[in-house]
Amino acid sequence: MAFLDDTTLLKLPVETKSGASLGRVAGFEFDAESHAILRYRVRPKGLAARLLKKPLLVAREQVLSIDAEKMVVDDNVEKAMELEKAKAIGLVSNMKA
Repeated sequence: MAFLDDTTLLKLPVETKSGASLGRVAGFEFDAESHAILRYRVRPKGLAARLLKKPLLVAREQVLSIDAEKMVVDDNVEKAMELEKAKAIGLVSNMKA
C-alpha cells in the first residue's frame, strides 16, 4: 500500500483518463467519522480558473488512480467542468431541465 502525505497530495496534477489536464488538487473534504477523504477540491487552470469562482469537486469514486505524480479521474469530471464553465458565461441556465 502506497502512502501520500498532505504536502504531496495538495498541488498534485489532475487529469482525466483520456489525458486532459484539469488542474491541481487544492484541498479535500474529510469525513471525521470514517477517517476517509470524501471529495477532492480541484483548482482548474487557465481560462477555467478565471471563469469558475470555486474549485471543482471530485468524488473519491471518480478517482481512477492516484500516486505521487498525478491523480487520474473519470472523463465525466471534465464534462462537469465544461458545464460549469458554460453556466459561468451564461451559455447554459442554472435551472435543471
